[in-house]
Amino acid sequence: MNIRLTPRQLNVLKTLAGEAGLRPGELVTSWVEERLEAERVGAGPKAQSALAARIDELAERIAALEAGKPAAVADAEAAPEVVAPKRRGRPPKSTAAASGEAPAERPKRGRPRKAAAADGGKRVPLHQEIMAVIGERGPQTAAELAAAITERGVFRAPRSGKPLDAATVNSRVSNPVYRSLFRREGHRVALADG
Repeated sequence: MNIRLTPRQLNVLKTLAGEAGLRPGELVTSWVEERLEAERVGAGPKAQSALAARIDELAERIAALEAGKPAAVADAEAAPEVVAPKRRGRPPKSTAAASGEAPAERPKRGRPRKAAAADGGKRVPLHQEIMAVIGERGPQTAAELAAAITERGVFRAPRSGKPLDAATVNSRVSNPVYRSLFRREGHRVALADG
């Protein structure tokens, strides 16, 4: 069986079904069952008048909803309790977002980050730190550079958090992007000539 409804009637039906805590099809089915039961039983005038009153009440509510009046005003005494419609889909990210409050910070995944450097949290690239150490102490081996950089405490690894070692210093000095900044003197790394 198919029932054709206008979009407005369908919206009203969905609203009424939401208030009753049912799906629209279940609400229509219950209305039809009530009517059929009343006809089958041949209920007396009292049952018919109660059913007619219920239909009149629903007709008034539909008219009020179509007119744009709030349902609570139109039928304050008719509905003993209003059930909020069931929410579908993903729940809101937090109750704070719905209330307008600032959302609580989510715990970060992965390794915790180390504290900000002494210079206000600004990261210093490794190649600049290598240049600074060579400028202060002169040409050094990769292992000496790694130890000096760690001792200074200004550089911190951006993602891994692992301690700085000679292999990392060697790979930065050998990197084609930074190779022009450095030169090799045997096993030592020096600054390139100006």
